[in-house]
Amino acid sequence: MGLGLGIVICLVIFVIVGFMVFQARFAARQWRRVIAAGDIHALDDLLDQTFEAWRNSRPPRGMPPADWRAMHTAALIAADGERARVSLLAEPDVRVVQGQRVEVGTAQEVARRAAVRMVERLMYEVPYVSFKAVQVDVHTEYRAADGSITNPCLLTTQATRETASWADWSAAGEASLLLAEWETREAAPSTPIDPSVGALLDSPDVVPTATIRADGGTDQHTDHLRGQEPRS
Repeated sequence: MGLGLGIVICLVIFVIVGFMVFQARFAARQWRRVIAAGDIHALDDLLDQTFEAWRNSRPPRGMPPADWRAMHTAALIAADGERARVSLLAEPDVRVVQGQRVEVGTAQEVARRAAVRMVERLMYEVPYVSFKAVQVDVHTEYRAADGSITNPCLLTTQATRETASWADWSAAGEASLLLAEWETREAAPSTPIDPSVGALLDSPDVVPTATIRADGGTDQHTDHLRGQEPRS
């Protein structure tokens, strides 16, 4: 009796696991099929879910808190089946040292590191799609004496899959070296930059875009693709 029950339980577990694997593979094929067919809305929905999963994950060991906060601000500007353009918001790296708030890194330094990490994620951590080129624009928030707020661009960088394949991601702390290998422009006090000039993708006039929503909202027409964990 005990042996028979054990066999039945094993068979039930086998069937359940097999069904879950089949369902995951079917969902993966569906994602790839609709994206390959040029469904920008499905791509937007996929990026929405991916960005939200990144926000809910734990920060990598050793990542400065300011870098992690910048990654949380990721917003999609535009994307198609081969390219993606994303914006971030970076702030100075301020920490409490011996009971006092100390700026240990400028917003520009945070912007460089966050841009490199976002390029890596877009290239290798978005499931079901392999972008051939990506652009990351990093802004900061500036509050004037009159209370008005502006978001000047600190840097913009474009990387292709070929150039990214040669990057030493383990040396992300030396962000300037990696950025120098890509098409990167950085702002200076007397030379602001416009990330739209020479952009990989323009904003809505070229392809439909969406700002990544913090509530993880998605479009109804891709409901049949939901319920599956993205491929790691």
